[in-house]
Amino acid sequence: MAYTAAGAVALLGLWCSVVGFTGGTLPLIGLKTAGSSLVGLGVLAVVTPTLARIAFWISLAPLLLATKRRTR
Repeated sequence: MAYTAAGAVALLGLWCSVVGFTGGTLPLIGLKTAGSSLVGLGVLAVVTPTLARIAFWISLAPLLLATKRRTR
């Protein structure tokens, strides 16, 4: 299940990057961009890693909680 969430977030990050380069409306944010190299690189450098970190911690949280519960 964690791999499915990570894959979905990777696709969302890729989609945001493509929209940043080509122009359009960023998904989930609703921000409209004209599309340029600078915007695309900004999305690639800031938004995609942030989404990856959020997905990592959300998918890892149940595992950490289950491990902590077993050690008590």
